[in-house]
Formats: sequence, C-alpha cells, structure tokens
Amino acid sequence: MFKRLAVAAALLVFAFVLGAEETSPVLYQIDLVPSGKLISRDLPVLKGTNYLLHQYPTGTLLSVRKSTVKQIGKMTPAAAAAINPTSAVRIRNLAFQGPRDSAVAGRYSVIDHARSAAGAANAGTANRTASPDE
Repeated sequence: MFKRLAVAAALLVFAFVLGAEETSPVLYQIDLVPSGKLISRDLPVLKGTNYLLHQYPTGTLLSVRKSTVKQIGKMTPAAAAAINPTSAVRIRNLAFQGPRDSAVAGRYSVIDHARSAAGAANAGTANRTASPDE
C-alpha cells in the first residue's frame, strides 16, 4: 500500500513539473508583397483565393489575398519571444481631433468653433427651406 502511494505521489510530482514548463506560442510570419509582414497565431488556411488567419496578439480574423503573400514561415522560438505586443507607440493628439490632454481642457478649440459654425449654418438653412405656404 505504501509503495503504491509513493509511486502515485511521484507521478503526480512529475506531472506538475512537466506541466509547469512554459512553452512559447507557435507563431507564423506572413511576408507580404512588396513589403511588410503579419504575425499569425495559427497556420493560415487557404480558402479559395484568400488566406484566413488570426492576427497576433489580438486574435482578429483576417483575410489576405493569395497574390499579396510572398511566403509563410514558422517563427523560431527566439523570434517569437522577441515580439512584444506591449511595445506599441501611443498615438498622440491628431490635428483633426483636437487636444485630448487634461491640461488644455476647457479651452475654446478650433473644433468647437467649427461645430458652432456648422450649427449656425444648419439653422440658417432651416429658415430657407421652409415652404412659402406656412
């Protein structure tokens, strides 16, 4: 009885040790024509004239034309580990959106001026489009 219990405990320990190994995800690199690349979480599948794949790291389902794919290759574990999805550069304020920082909040911006001008123009057209019968 004691031997069986010891063997079961040893097997349980080995199972946890083997299961605790961290495996890097299998990623695929899709080289595009004329330049550029995509990283896929799974092997792209050819459906008709398009490849279907799940983009890394978001998992978004993409469809890429076969004619725009130069080659598909499996990435090495070192290359897959080098990909850091959190290293994206934050988009700053765009000119057509106006400032979004709290330091400039409350100022009268160009966008507010454009909105008030559009509102005034729309109010004027309402009077011009009224029928003469009214």
